[in-house]
Amino acid sequence: MDAGPKLNTILPYGRTSALSAALALLFTLPPSAMAEEATTPFLQIYLGVAELDDQTTSWTDADNESVEVDFSSLPTAGFELEYLFGRGFVHWGINPGGSVSWKNEDITFSGSLTENNGGTITYEADNSLLLVELHLGGYLRGRISERITTYLSVGPMIMYGYHEVEDENYTETPPSGRPARSPTSDNSDSSDVAVGFYSRAGVDFEIGDNRYLGLGLRYISTELDFDRTIGKIDVTGPQYVLTYSARL
Repeated sequence: MDAGPKLNTILPYGRTSALSAALALLFTLPPSAMAEEATTPFLQIYLGVAELDDQTTSWTDADNESVEVDFSSLPTAGFELEYLFGRGFVHWGINPGGSVSWKNEDITFSGSLTENNGGTITYEADNSLLLVELHLGGYLRGRISERITTYLSVGPMIMYGYHEVEDENYTETPPSGRPARSPTSDNSDSSDVAVGFYSRAGVDFEIGDNRYLGLGLRYISTELDFDRTIGKIDVTGPQYVLTYSARL
């Protein structure tokens, strides 16, 4: 006779307990992949080469005559971070990062001129060049297949540059009958900080769980003033890079 009231008491309690257990399970489940993507940054590291535009500038120790400065094939290494802010067919967010480019000894820095008296001056120098940049821009990233994504980013950057000239010398070869001379100048260096812009684009191929290998093209542009060596130069040109990316 008492089974009915007891059953009516137990069933509501059982339904409440089941609902509570379901809610507890829902809130204790690990975050989904999409939630993780929204809260953890995407890291990309890269190695490559910078092919900056050649420059024509003046060298004060050679009577301000123009010389060619070769910035080709500078080794480059750097990193990019992507913080997701918006999701859709194309994801978007902010992109901080930085890079280092350098070259020692074999930067071409030579030229010649013909004097009014028919003589020729040839001058050379061993050079060291260091470029360090930090940037902060916006990015877009979209998936073009299940395992391939592509991206585009652009924004402002700040660059530090250091240029050193060692064993600076020039040789004057006058017309026949006059002795030649080969003065040598003291070593000199110069540095500068400037603001410019960067852009990057590339393709990533998934090789594992949130891990990618890819190809990238970067472009940087600014002007540095090495006032104690070669003066103002445009640091402009592409960087071709191989990338490895992973979600942190």
